[in-house]
Amino acid sequence: MRFFDTALTSVAVLDPIPVDLTSIGRRLRRRALWLIMSCFSATILPVSAEVYVTFETTLGDIVIAMDEERAPLTTEYFLGYIQRKQYDGATLYRSASLDDDPSPQIVQGGIMVDALNAVGDIRPEQFDADYLEVIEATDQTGLRHERGAISFARDLLDTGFVIPEIVFCLRDVPAMDAYGRTKPDTQGFPVAGRVVSGMEVIEGVTRQTLDGTTRIPFLEGQILSEPIVVKKAYIQQSAGAVSS
Repeated sequence: MRFFDTALTSVAVLDPIPVDLTSIGRRLRRRALWLIMSCFSATILPVSAEVYVTFETTLGDIVIAMDEERAPLTTEYFLGYIQRKQYDGATLYRSASLDDDPSPQIVQGGIMVDALNAVGDIRPEQFDADYLEVIEATDQTGLRHERGAISFARDLLDTGFVIPEIVFCLRDVPAMDAYGRTKPDTQGFPVAGRVVSGMEVIEGVTRQTLDGTTRIPFLEGQILSEPIVVKKAYIQQSAGAVSS
């Protein structure tokens, strides 16, 4: 199976994880939250509640704010990986432009860098990964792919579900919003938060040498020769106060 969709952004093609009672409960909770959320338009939601996450990288620290009010499912999904410390040792491995402007537009990273050169089928247990089955589309959340936004990749070649690869926007990416594309659907990608500090670190990623190896032809020239390592990722109480 291929790991990346050839349009817009990277996506893993993974077989479903064997179902267990824990995953069923988690999915039912996510679906219940989505049903409640879908009863309200984005314009009348309460003021956003944010959860702050710090990435300590080899280039410096990045602080992001996850919007648990407008994107509760994606926030819960991502924070689970942070709490399980799966992002400790993750990497920022891709820098690319997705439109005709050659200036850097996105930086991508996560826990699946090894899939760039994987041979054969890619299975989720290789990365201890799970899907998020509901896409919190931008037309429902009111969030947009603009400078400083953070979003997540989808498995566009198979299930269409969200996967735990994070995308940082350095400038507007309207093609990633809902209805910005039509294949395989019009849902786009789920924006779930924003960068609070450390945009200079993300910009620093774009200045790295891009001759990293990959088995995916269209990604040639987009992969860092030496991916930036996330030494530690953790949740904070606020943008400036680190929790113990």
